[in-house]
Amino acid sequence: MEQLTAGVGTCVAELKELEAKNNVEQVFESKFWQQNCDFTLARDVLLAAAGSINHQITKFSLVMAKEKTPSEAETLSICQAIYEPCQQLLAALKVAIFAGAGFALTKEMIQGGLRIVTNMHELIRLVGVKEFKRVPEFTGRIWDSCNLMQNLSKSNLIATKRIMLQTVAVLNDTIIELDGVLAEQSNKSEEDVHERNVEEEDDLSFDMDETMSPLELQQFKQVLALLKMVQAISKKGVIAVNATEAIDGQDGFLPWSSRLPILYDDINEVIVDMGADISPPFEAEIILEHIDHVERVGIACIQHLKSQPGLANKADLVNGEVAFTKKIQEVRATLRLDE
Repeated sequence: MEQLTAGVGTCVAELKELEAKNNVEQVFESKFWQQNCDFTLARDVLLAAAGSINHQITKFSLVMAKEKTPSEAETLSICQAIYEPCQQLLAALKVAIFAGAGFALTKEMIQGGLRIVTNMHELIRLVGVKEFKRVPEFTGRIWDSCNLMQNLSKSNLIATKRIMLQTVAVLNDTIIELDGVLAEQSNKSEEDVHERNVEEEDDLSFDMDETMSPLELQQFKQVLALLKMVQAISKKGVIAVNATEAIDGQDGFLPWSSRLPILYDDINEVIVDMGADISPPFEAEIILEHIDHVERVGIACIQHLKSQPGLANKADLVNGEVAFTKKIQEVRATLRLDE
């Protein structure tokens, strides 16, 4: 069982190494946009391996459900039967990547593969130490992971749009929530607005209903307006991709489009990190740290949209970049004001 655990652990390590190459080094480039025979074949093998793991896990669960605890030889045999499709899954995933999967598609495949093999690794470890009570938990996780793998994108186009639309959805949800906070704060009477005495505050208190001071409310509105500009910028990218879906890598479009999911992944990370810090209690110094990141991802996205191959009219994007830069300056100035 130790050798088997080590084998699955090697699969996990290889997937994490590929993940670092994709997410950090960004070494995998898109070689097709909509369809590719080599990738389609590798994807079919990948999904078949996930289906085989699902089938073997079902057999494993039936054995473990018996009143009589299975023998070590019996559990080892079943675990080995599960390990073989794990190896097939890893091999097919590598073929799919090198068939021309770009950042978004590679990230999707690796995340799906890791969900399966990390849970598999823990399952085998639990069986090895005879901790059978937790086995149903991990068989369930593996089932879910295998089923999720069936939704794997069929092309770089679909994977790219998924990341972009996810980022837009996160922005939309964040802005809706913050609009609600603003409405609540604006409805409070002036008698409810009071100065905070930081010396009397409990360091461990997280009062989300705390009333903002007039300055904090002004700062909050400025930050919210900035996020709405980022939202507008991100939607322009989605529109650009939708308008050029028929183009399949011609005239420099493929390398341009391959950069989009990386940019949108950055935007998503910034918004997720920033979102919770904007809600009351509002701390201007903390928000200022986020503004630098918002500026970086926002400008990078606008400049990339301006470089779209065949784009005839860039005036809207040029004006948008000027307005965005101006808003960044206004937000910084407002956040640096004292009570």
